[in-house]
Amino acid sequence: MLPNEFRVVPVIHDGLVLTGGAPDMEQIDVLIDGVAQDPDAVAPDNRYLLIAPPPAAEYELDLRDAETNTSLPGAPLTIRSGLWKGDVHTLKDTLVYGFAEHLETPDTPVALVAYSDGKIIAFATTNPDAGGEFCLSLPRDIVDGETQHTIHIGVAGSDYLLRNGSFTPRRHHRLSTPRILQLPLEERTIRLKISTPNMKEAPMWGDYHFAVSLKQSLERLGQRTNIDTLDNWYDFAGDQDVTITLRGRQQYKPDPNNTNIMWLISHPDRIPPEEYAAFDHIAVASDIYAAQLKLEGLKHVSALHQATDATLFIADSEIPRKPACLFVGNSRREYRTMVQWCIQRDIPLDLYGGGWDGVVDPALVKGTNIANTDLPQYYASHLILLNDHWDSMRENGFISNRMFDGSAVGTPILSDPVQGLAEVFGDSISTAESPETFERLIKDCLENPTPYLQRAETARNIVLEAHTFDHRARQLSALIDRYAVV
Repeated sequence: MLPNEFRVVPVIHDGLVLTGGAPDMEQIDVLIDGVAQDPDAVAPDNRYLLIAPPPAAEYELDLRDAETNTSLPGAPLTIRSGLWKGDVHTLKDTLVYGFAEHLETPDTPVALVAYSDGKIIAFATTNPDAGGEFCLSLPRDIVDGETQHTIHIGVAGSDYLLRNGSFTPRRHHRLSTPRILQLPLEERTIRLKISTPNMKEAPMWGDYHFAVSLKQSLERLGQRTNIDTLDNWYDFAGDQDVTITLRGRQQYKPDPNNTNIMWLISHPDRIPPEEYAAFDHIAVASDIYAAQLKLEGLKHVSALHQATDATLFIADSEIPRKPACLFVGNSRREYRTMVQWCIQRDIPLDLYGGGWDGVVDPALVKGTNIANTDLPQYYASHLILLNDHWDSMRENGFISNRMFDGSAVGTPILSDPVQGLAEVFGDSISTAESPETFERLIKDCLENPTPYLQRAETARNIVLEAHTFDHRARQLSALIDRYAVV
C-alpha cells in the first residue's frame, strides 16, 4: 500500500505526471479515460510517470493504488492539453504576479498551482476581467528558508507550465520593489489614439499626460509605442499593428486589419452601442460599467481602472503639508460644488484652474494651470486634496485619475461619492455628499490629521500594489497577445 503522504500534483509538464513522493511504480495503475495503460507506455523515473504522447485534447487521467484499487489523492485528473498561454512577470517578496488563460475560453477563470520538490505549496485563481491576471502567495518558509527551492507554477489540470514559471527565490536577494520580467511578445508597433486636438495643445490635456505615462510603461516591456493626436489619427496606417484608443470626446474608426483595443476611461454616455463592435476588446475603467456592458451582450469586455505614474507621483515626507484644501480643475462654466462649499463654509482653499472668471472672486484663484510634473509636489504639500466627478462617471463607477495620483503621494482625499469606490479603495478615501458632512470631515482632518494620513497611506499601498501604469501596460500587453494570437 502506498504511504499516506503520497499525492499527485495536478500538472503534466513535458509529458510528466508529477507526484509527491517516490513510490514503487509497480504499486500504481495508470488509466486514461478509464482504460488501463500498457506498462511499456508508462516509464517510471524517480517520482515521475511518463505519459507520452498525450492521447487527446482533453482526457481523464487516473492513478490508482494497485493493491486497494482506489484513486490516489489528487486523482483522477481531467487534463486539458494545448492552447494555454501564461507568464510570470513580477516577483515581490512572497508574491508572484502573472497571467494565464486558455485561448478558446479566455473569459473563464483558471486555477494555478505552485509546486516544489514534488509537493503542492500554493494555489491561485486568475481574473479574466483583468486579462487573466493573478497574484499567488508563496509560503514564507519556502522564500526565506536556508534551503533553496526551485518553484514551478502551472495550470491545474493541464500540460502547461507558465513562461518564467520556474524560478528559485533567494532569501538574501529578496526584492524590495517588483521585478518586471518582459513579456515575450512579438515585436509590434502600438499607437495610442487620444482626443487631444494636436501636439501643440497636448500639454494642456490630461489625456496626453495619461498617454505619455502609458507609453513609457509599454516601452519598458519592450513595446514600440507612439502617441497620435486627433489631427494625425489616420496618418500612420502603414506603421501600426495595434491601436489602443483612450476614448475621449471623439470617435476613432479602427482598421480591422489591426488589433484594436478601446480603453473607456470616461464619459460612457457619449458612446453609441454600435461603436464597440469595431474593436477587438473593450477595457472599461469601471467594474460596474464593464458588468453592465456584459449584461447587454458585449462579449469581449473587461474592467481596467485608471492608474498612476509611480515614477512621477512619489510620496515625499519631507514636504510640509499646508493645513488647507487643494482643488485643481477648470470651472467647466459652472460653480463646482466642492469649491462652492469651501467658499460658503469659509474653509481654507487653494484653487488652481481656468475659466473661473465671473464664477469666483479672482483673488481666490492661485493659478490657471499646474504643470503635470509639478502636480506631485502640490498634492504632497496640502493636507486635503478635493476631487469630484462628472455625473456620468460618478453614476457608472468611473473613478477619476486624480484619486490614483493623489493616493500615490499619500495625500488624504475628500471626494464626492462614486459607485464602486469602496471595492477599489476600501474605506481609505473619505466622501461627502452634503455641505454639512463636507465641513465636518475637513475640520476634523485639519484638527486631527493623523488618522486621515494613515488611511491615505493605506490608499497609497493599494495603488502601488495594483494600479500603476506598469500594471496596466502588462494587462494591455496580455490582451494584445491574446487577440494577436487568436
